[in-house]
Amino acid sequence: MRRRLTVLPGALAVLLSVCASAQADIFGGISLVSESPGQQAEYAHDPAMSANGRYVVFDGSYGGVTGVWRRDQQSRAVEQVAGGDAELPSISESGRYVSFTTTATLSTNDHNVGPDVYVRDMSLEASQPGAVTLASAVNGSEEGLSYQASSEPASYGSLAAGRSALSADGRKVVFVTTTRSDLIGKRPPEAPETPALQVAVRNLDTNSTQLVSVAYPAGEEPKPVSAQEGASTLGAVYAPGGQGAPPPFRAIEAYAARAAFGASISADGSTVAWLGQNVGGQAPAYPGEQTLPPRYAEPLWRRIADGPLAPTRRMASGSQGPFATFKEPSTPGTWTGGVGDVIPRLSADGYTAAFLANAALVSFGSGFGNPEHASDLYLVDMHAGGVRPLTELASGEGSDLATTAPIIDLGISPDGSQVAFTTKRTVFPLGSPAYVSAPAAAPGMVELFAVDLANDTLTRVTRGFEGGASEHPHKPKPAGEDPYNQTSDGALSPSFAGDGNTIAFSSTASNLVYGDGNTPPLEHESKVFDGSDAFVVSREHFAASATEGYVSSPPANPPLVPAWRLDGTAFSRPDGTVLVEVEVPGAGTLHTGADAVVQVQAARPARTSRRSKSRRKHTRATIAIRTVASRGVDAHGGGLVVLTLKLSSRYSVLASKRGGLSATVKLIFTASGQPTLRESLTATFVRTIRASRRTHRRKGKR
Repeated sequence: MRRRLTVLPGALAVLLSVCASAQADIFGGISLVSESPGQQAEYAHDPAMSANGRYVVFDGSYGGVTGVWRRDQQSRAVEQVAGGDAELPSISESGRYVSFTTTATLSTNDHNVGPDVYVRDMSLEASQPGAVTLASAVNGSEEGLSYQASSEPASYGSLAAGRSALSADGRKVVFVTTTRSDLIGKRPPEAPETPALQVAVRNLDTNSTQLVSVAYPAGEEPKPVSAQEGASTLGAVYAPGGQGAPPPFRAIEAYAARAAFGASISADGSTVAWLGQNVGGQAPAYPGEQTLPPRYAEPLWRRIADGPLAPTRRMASGSQGPFATFKEPSTPGTWTGGVGDVIPRLSADGYTAAFLANAALVSFGSGFGNPEHASDLYLVDMHAGGVRPLTELASGEGSDLATTAPIIDLGISPDGSQVAFTTKRTVFPLGSPAYVSAPAAAPGMVELFAVDLANDTLTRVTRGFEGGASEHPHKPKPAGEDPYNQTSDGALSPSFAGDGNTIAFSSTASNLVYGDGNTPPLEHESKVFDGSDAFVVSREHFAASATEGYVSSPPANPPLVPAWRLDGTAFSRPDGTVLVEVEVPGAGTLHTGADAVVQVQAARPARTSRRSKSRRKHTRATIAIRTVASRGVDAHGGGLVVLTLKLSSRYSVLASKRGGLSATVKLIFTASGQPTLRESLTATFVRTIRASRRTHRRKGKR
């Protein structure tokens, strides 16, 4: 049964002892969204959430059919956006428009076999005119781009990143070309002359395609960016692997986690960001900065709303910033290769950006053994400038995943106040943001974390429905060895709703939601089944406790802080109990009771025998609601009250039955002179420890 979940009691202890001034972020129950009534996806990747929170799109296999799908959170219906090898969706604010990349020819204007970018209008049936629009098209025309012929013609063309390629109104799409094209320049039958790896934005209302990655200094006619290095021609966008070659398009498969590639556009359509190479050819160098080689990589930012002459700016402050960008001469820059989402993510107005970097920090000093590809998360305000680290390595030991595991994926809320990321790391030494949730005992699956910049906290979001770390079946490994040896095994693709309080993400974990039947095989041998699903989780806010100071005598009736209300959560424990955490507003008495539907024996009189006038009583089974657990406790002041509900002896055996015993936990809080508060929660008493021991004993007797 799905329940409201919260952080462990130990997490609140960390909060109170380490960061008493910060308000902890608590996330409720995790919901499975790659499903409809009666059916669950074989696998789901790359989820993106509409800003209104109603829709979640994802790619994967659903009902045996691959493609992009849209889930309606209200009706729970799952609808196909596009089939075949369509993948990497982004979604508009209302959920009406969805962008994706596919090699399928969905428009008569698409004349190539390579991948192209499309936008689907979900208000129309797929077969209706105007339902699908080709976005990777020539400026001023509806004709699709033409691409250079290659040995793999179906692998190169145009590609849009997942989650961040579409503006809020769904009318602007940012994409990157992965081979030579006629984006700027000659049309067939002449050879396309625009170099590969260029950033462009398509306006679907005006049929205009704007080159974004323009050469510096900008002239009257925008020119694409390219540089020759040996036999390689390097474009404007960093190619994963750092070899200059654009990544080929591959249809997504189970366990096929590709390196992130593409660009982001802000929700208002004003700003574009990408991880650039040829940085010196796109933005000015700083005074005293040495010549930047073509493969030097840095996140770049351009406000296209400011006109064709708007400059391209460097986010990471170049070699004069916090990074030792020339520590590795062969691959200089803020990104030196490895696993991670290299696409910077933008707030709705484009002025706040989050990005990953794995270059060594200058502050570490030359003696710090910066592990190879150990990335961290950074935030930049393009109004004021300056880079703020949100994570930091806790050691220089590359083999210690707890302290140096890379940050893999990231997302940012529209207002820029929330940042989400995924990693195997469990140690976060920075005091700001303060880490307030219970860390995993050891690195395991990739977990989802959230940074709340408003209260300066860092919280682990993903957890099993019984309170532990994310898990799925795996073969045993020696102590200290990573049981999940795949970097992508766990949480990926965080995407915020408009209010910043709801996050969609994917995960291969099988214990996030009770009843998740999508469990991956031990050896990952399946090509159509990997256990990955799309999930949604929402933040819960509690009123902050504040201490008021007075210059003179306080008023006769000071207001109550926080508001007079109850906030509670409950989750199952493997010993068959339920842990209840309640935020009470002040001193009083808290009564808790769990009511459940159980089978009881009801007495009924039997017929009187002719031979005897005595009346015998018989029993019959019936269903009734009974209080199966209860407990009361006195609260001496406002704050968190933690208690454990245990089934009474009469009903304790029901926790060991399949599925346990579902119950409604009723909270009643009374205090002198105040209204009585009532709240109800759902919970399940389910015992797993004893069951496993009994099974072990039975096996031992054989």
